[in-house]
Amino acid sequence: MSNKQAKKTAFVLFLMVFWLVSENALAQRNISGKPGYFNVPSAASIEDGLLCFGYTYNPRAYSLRSPGKLPEQILYANLVLFPNVDVTFSLLQMRSNGKRLKSEALGDRQFDIRWRAIEEKKYRPSIALVMTNPFTLDGAMVTQAIVATKNFEISQVLTAQLTGGYGSEYYFGRNVGPTNNGNIFSKFVLRKKSADRYNNGYLVGAFAGGKITFKNKIGVMAEWDGLKLNGGAFVQLFKHINFQAGMLNGDQWMFGASFQGNLNPRNQE
Repeated sequence: MSNKQAKKTAFVLFLMVFWLVSENALAQRNISGKPGYFNVPSAASIEDGLLCFGYTYNPRAYSLRSPGKLPEQILYANLVLFPNVDVTFSLLQMRSNGKRLKSEALGDRQFDIRWRAIEEKKYRPSIALVMTNPFTLDGAMVTQAIVATKNFEISQVLTAQLTGGYGSEYYFGRNVGPTNNGNIFSKFVLRKKSADRYNNGYLVGAFAGGKITFKNKIGVMAEWDGLKLNGGAFVQLFKHINFQAGMLNGDQWMFGASFQGNLNPRNQE
């Protein structure tokens, strides 16, 4: 067996094991892999040890790295480290003629932390802070936001979720380039999104989202992401796979898929 075949076999075996270890309902993921809607993140609680891989397609008109020029794809992995902390690693890549734009190399690499500071109670929403780490050199999805989420039971088969939040226009980053990045703890500056190279307004100001779910399997959702109104639907398959698609601002399609399983043995019973 060649090395290439061995890698494919190992990957398939990993997916089979990953498939078997999860029996949990899925959370919809936003564009960068956090629990949420399309662009808007939520403060929803997710299980300790949950690992999620996913893909999102973002249309050209609303691309974050090159607005109006090229569509994008985002690959992400989200892991719940503790019951109230999850981390997300994402890659944003531009596409041209149906393929990844190789001139951009690997793409925008970003590492985010979501800390659920307050747990949801009967009359109180959960509250979370979403933060892009300050070591990020070049990110079009940088987020510094506070989010509140409340879940409601409408009936035995219908549930609802509402989210509201606010994103800061300011964030800490490093004023260096790839060629002079010798010391990762140097040259931190306070940046303003409207003055950076993208100026895309991603999650700046007030935003909100909501969804209605039928039997934790299928539902509809809508959001105001600070710039535009988006709406769509989602469906869960085989307890592990989630598909979602929506119309951005009423004129462009966005879609994504995610696959998840729980790595914590205590949650696999």
